[in-house]
Amino acid sequence: MLFLWPVARLLSLGLSTPWLDSLLTPRMVGIIWFTVWQALLCAALSVALAIPGAYVLYLRKHRGQSALRILISVPFLMPTIVVAISFSSLKSVPILGNALFGHSAIVGIICAHIFMNYGLVVRALGNAWVDLDPASEAASALDGAGRLRTFASITLPQLRSVIISSALLVFLYCATSFGLVLVLGGGLVHSIETEMYVQALEHLELGNTAGLAIVQTLITVVAFAVFYLRGKPSLNLTEAGHVLERKRLDRRDWPTIMVTGVVVFGLILVPMISVMSKAFKTGDAWTFANFTNLASFGARDVLSITISQAALNSLRNILIATAIAMLVGLRVSYLLARPTTSQRIRRTCDTLFQLPIGVSTVVLGLGYLVTFSSGIFPLRSSWLAIPLAQALIATPLVIRLTFPAMVSIDSDVIQSAQSEGATADQIWWLIQGPLIGQAIRMATGYVAMISLGEFGATSFLAYGNQGTLPTALYQLISRPGEQNYGMAMATSAMITVLAIAILGIATRDKT
Repeated sequence: MLFLWPVARLLSLGLSTPWLDSLLTPRMVGIIWFTVWQALLCAALSVALAIPGAYVLYLRKHRGQSALRILISVPFLMPTIVVAISFSSLKSVPILGNALFGHSAIVGIICAHIFMNYGLVVRALGNAWVDLDPASEAASALDGAGRLRTFASITLPQLRSVIISSALLVFLYCATSFGLVLVLGGGLVHSIETEMYVQALEHLELGNTAGLAIVQTLITVVAFAVFYLRGKPSLNLTEAGHVLERKRLDRRDWPTIMVTGVVVFGLILVPMISVMSKAFKTGDAWTFANFTNLASFGARDVLSITISQAALNSLRNILIATAIAMLVGLRVSYLLARPTTSQRIRRTCDTLFQLPIGVSTVVLGLGYLVTFSSGIFPLRSSWLAIPLAQALIATPLVIRLTFPAMVSIDSDVIQSAQSEGATADQIWWLIQGPLIGQAIRMATGYVAMISLGEFGATSFLAYGNQGTLPTALYQLISRPGEQNYGMAMATSAMITVLAIAILGIATRDKT
């Protein structure tokens, strides 16, 4: 009800207006086309760059492997508004800033999307790669095939479903990206998401907004259809429980090492280093002034609440959203993993609970705005609408992380416990729960960061003193002034450190 009802309500508004005529204008067609092609390009580039990264970080053994895995996974946890701020901080870097934003912000937007999703694809490919039977590759090597030929003829076909699934997941994330395009686009580059925001809040054209929501939903439907027809629904994002016997890097690995090194340093590290350094700079001096200014309302009182108040609101939302998403997600994973659950029911439930991945957070927020403003459930007037929306957005990821871990549990262990008279609750708390503890910790950390960084729905639902860190950051970055800019950098730096810490805790027992 909290998902399908508001989305259906918004779509019905679009169908009751001449939405098709408004979408056939050259401007709207250009916006829709940009949303689609940039998402396709980002998905293709993310996969192409992630293949050598997965090989180096999962198939070969070297020092710093665990740290590098954590590093490349951090961007996916970072709020999109923080990613946008990190890349916007590169505008002042002479050569790099001109390359990313010199002629158009599109290059910067594409690089930022790859920055966010690269680690996700590396993790998915790496986990699948280490699970492949090495016997076929060894047989190919004995027949005289080189590494490249063995990869193309033996390994790549076996990774095909994971590649398609991860590419489609990245496509959905990029096609529904909001805060990143809003900030980096600077009002000159628009996607479907940002145009819905403009049409709803600036032009008050709910008909045009709902029409765009219909188009966005159709894109999602097509992507999901391809996902299930050509991909592999159970994409494993948790690291494998075993570690295969990996060989050390040698000189034949240099091409993949070079590609991975350029991506990790140039695309991952540079934006992080940039925002970290600028958090401690005021003018040309290195100071802590940006952090002490966080107790203020910014230059010219641009904020309605202080950063600390916004942080408390975000913390409250995190606790509620995480509790709801984990309870629902774990329960769904448990039911889907039961041997008695039919394949049809499993696929149907999986599809329904994965829909929020492809539906825009802007659509969800606007749907709440038009559906729950009055009546039986006046959620719009309650701060509870924000964590509820965030829980809906995060639940699919909980399922995506915990379901593969749950189905990998040896059924003999469960059957043995049942034969000894153990109840379902005892089996969960004493056997299943501890065995998937790594996945639960990771899912909890991911949900917490998703709740912290959610901006699309929150931008519609936050009111008065209920602003969150992302809404406060957008207010700071969208207003000129050195103090506001410095405060945005300081807040972004702290959130980045928090993301690193959470991911480090979630993977602390992995090698």
